[in-house]
Amino acid sequence: MNKIKQALFVTFDFTQRGKSGTGFAAGSLLSACRSHELYGQQFTIEHLAIPMSTVAKKRLSVAKIVDEISQTIPLARLDRLALACYVWSSSLIEPIIKLCKEYGFKGKVILGGYQINSKSCRELYPSGDFYIPGYAEASLPEAILDEHSILSRIVDVPVNFEKLASPYLDGSLMLEQGQDMIHWETRRGCVFKCNFCAHRDLKNKKVHLLGMDKIKQELDLFKRKDVKKINVLDPIFNNEANHKEILKYAIEIGLTALLSLQVRFERINEEFLQLCAQLNVHLEFGLQTAVISESRIIERANNMNKVDKSIALIQQWQQPFEVSLIYGLPGQTVDSFQYSIEYLQQRNVAIIKAFPLMLLEGTQLFEDKNKFNITEDFIDDSGIPHVVACDSFSRGEWQVMHQYAQNLAISEEAA
Repeated sequence: MNKIKQALFVTFDFTQRGKSGTGFAAGSLLSACRSHELYGQQFTIEHLAIPMSTVAKKRLSVAKIVDEISQTIPLARLDRLALACYVWSSSLIEPIIKLCKEYGFKGKVILGGYQINSKSCRELYPSGDFYIPGYAEASLPEAILDEHSILSRIVDVPVNFEKLASPYLDGSLMLEQGQDMIHWETRRGCVFKCNFCAHRDLKNKKVHLLGMDKIKQELDLFKRKDVKKINVLDPIFNNEANHKEILKYAIEIGLTALLSLQVRFERINEEFLQLCAQLNVHLEFGLQTAVISESRIIERANNMNKVDKSIALIQQWQQPFEVSLIYGLPGQTVDSFQYSIEYLQQRNVAIIKAFPLMLLEGTQLFEDKNKFNITEDFIDDSGIPHVVACDSFSRGEWQVMHQYAQNLAISEEAA
């Protein structure tokens, strides 16, 4: 009789801008594994979340992480160690693998996450046995069950999103009554090709819609549990036909939770705003820049005429919204960043946020950083490198842009 494989999935949970879906992503993967036909017969999986907040990181060490791993499942009994590779956990991965092996781990290592790109994963993390560069709901069980691969293997099994199990409905993610905030998704991927964004490289810019029956059942659950806020992780919520059906169902059941939606100006219309007006909705627009030449460099084409009209329409409907910009873009200057800020201020946008650019493994801008003479550095305690200089601005000029961004944050707090 074959031994049941024991797998441990380790995530490094870091929340930035309230948008990290690390916990939700882990829940989705656990749900997919536990709904697999061979779960409990040929494999089991447990989850260990390592907090990566500023305070937690100061107390963090590889030895402590490995100790937590061995306390969850003794290393000598562990068959598969799955590690989530993010920009903030990247430097920990190889040392963790090395120390686990020194302490008796003889199983296989599975690596996934945004840092795993088929071109560079083996160079970045040479100790991996399985690398998952795409969506992992089908690939993770495949890697856990694989007994035959001798050499390292790229695992990229297509996911049936229509039938994807729900971590909320099956209890992989437990909800408390009156829970303050949750993350949620109704689709995966993005049709646009912004060259700084990891979404563009997953599955060739396709959008995968999740099953509507599941979405409705989840909304019913959120209503029953009186969830206060739902952060929707969809890169662009209002870009696919089913978004209106989702809002209409939320209206039908009397959902009161605050729905935080990432949307695009070019897709705003009266019907959408009319639906939002019947719910508790906050819209988030990632304009990134109001300067056409900069938007072309990052392949984030904005139709500024449509942006103008949409801002006016949203304000006419008195719909709460915010707009975010990025500073540190190639081609950007202090003056052009100030122009983007003033563009929004002149249109009476109440909430303007600006975030520093970071380069993600596998994105086109990451590949092109030498083309723009991009310099990266650590700017805070997150351990995440950010762009601080390039052809169009110096480190000192970046500091000026950084101060502009800080001033926006101060203005928002004072409002």
